[in-house]
Amino acid sequence: MTYQIDPRKQLRAIEARLAQPGDDAKTVRNLRKMLEHMRAEALGDFETLMATVSPDAAYMSFSSGPDAPDSPRSKEAIARYYGGMVAANCHQIEHAIDRLVADRDHVTAEGPLRIAYPGQVLRAMGHAVGDDAPYYLFEARLLIVWGFDEHSLVRCEDSYMAGDGFAGIAARALSQQDIFTPVAGQW
Repeated sequence: MTYQIDPRKQLRAIEARLAQPGDDAKTVRNLRKMLEHMRAEALGDFETLMATVSPDAAYMSFSSGPDAPDSPRSKEAIARYYGGMVAANCHQIEHAIDRLVADRDHVTAEGPLRIAYPGQVLRAMGHAVGDDAPYYLFEARLLIVWGFDEHSLVRCEDSYMAGDGFAGIAARALSQQDIFTPVAGQW
């Protein structure tokens, strides 16, 4: 089945890179931690997700700015950010990575981003969407620079987004059947 949102796409990109020879042990550890982080995020597994984040982490959305909710500047703020995302069911994300660059300290991932936004969340944000669909499709292009500490924990997710994913969102209704929903251990 073809899904409108399939989180396995980002996992496949990381797995493909891990299958290539030539990366040193630190780069491989970083890629594996990134894979663990992405799986936990897709599952809405808050505890595992936060276990991948460095105590000194700070995220930055260069599209939104340093004071925006999607730029949490401490591990505690990141926990609130992810906790809110999971509680609102906004963690159904596909990042179809088409460019991936990795070294000992960073992984850069770029590609189309698709998020299933619940209708009630969009209405609370002030977007005029109907009650006829449970989700609406956010679409933009995203580049994330992931930074890792000496223990291969996520130190940063510095992001750059191209396009307004909310523009025209009311015309992009989704149902749960349009979204691949992972179950732990079954990808």
